[in-house]
Amino acid sequence: MVRSPNLEPNQVAFRIPSKCNKFDIHSYLTNIYGVNVQEVRTMNYATMHKKGRNGMMSVSQPAYKKAIVTIDEPFVWPKEPEWCQTSLKTAKINNKMVSRKMNGWRIRAPEDERVELKRLNDEAVAEQQAKQQKKKK
Repeated sequence: MVRSPNLEPNQVAFRIPSKCNKFDIHSYLTNIYGVNVQEVRTMNYATMHKKGRNGMMSVSQPAYKKAIVTIDEPFVWPKEPEWCQTSLKTAKINNKMVSRKMNGWRIRAPEDERVELKRLNDEAVAEQQAKQQKKKK
């Protein structure tokens, strides 16, 4: 599934294999998930190529197909799990460090960022240890 902010509440977007057609998608969603499908729209996106520094063409994004499915009842995205929030914070701090290095700044992060990253890593380690303790019992 693909998050698309411009869709109506009763529409859902999917990335699907290029060989699937509308009838396959309709029957799959109806038979496997028991969803009442009203309409299926598909779009093909071509491969995107980029030219490298050496003049060679390379594939930057492969071709794919997108389907927008209209269903009977409104679709509500589930709430993001708590562990995603902590990993997003860690990723944000790491991205700052990488961009700082790319811009030629000093590699070492400021003290507040280092403390925050250490705290997030300690929380992740504590959660993993708690899970292992539960599995052992």
